[in-house]
Amino acid sequence: MKRNFTLIMTIAVLGGFAVILSINLASLLGFVPSKYISPNDVRGMAVEHHGVLFTLNFDQQNRVVDIFNRAVPISRASANSRKVVTAGEPTIKKIIVYRFGNAHDIEISPVSYVGQTHTPEEHPANEPTSLVFSATDWNPNGLLEEPMPGQLNEILLNTYDP
Repeated sequence: MKRNFTLIMTIAVLGGFAVILSINLASLLGFVPSKYISPNDVRGMAVEHHGVLFTLNFDQQNRVVDIFNRAVPISRASANSRKVVTAGEPTIKKIIVYRFGNAHDIEISPVSYVGQTHTPEEHPANEPTSLVFSATDWNPNGLLEEPMPGQLNEILLNTYDP
């Protein structure tokens, strides 16, 4: 009994090492998407609303960076097929990420809001929408979609007085 337990524990530990090694190897080879931006690189953020820049506070910046880092690349065709128009959308022209040092500022342009799986005609009125945005520094050939519907919209609506 004691011998079987030792063998099982040895196999479990070696299996755990194999999983950790494979995750690190996948990250090094580029199979796991890297983060788009580090919170330590952000000097500040602003949202342009009707030609006026509104600055995000520290908590809002960290939440937006987290959303950007979890953003999912999508095609323009997918965004167009799921595009919806809902009330209460922020009318922002761009999100500007100011960075430290010699790094250039990043401009993120909202493109549209999309429903999760519905066509525009089937979109329920109470279902949150996801913001689709263009960030050529992070995805030059496509668009990015926020991972959880409504999170970015909530932060942006609290940035300025509508």
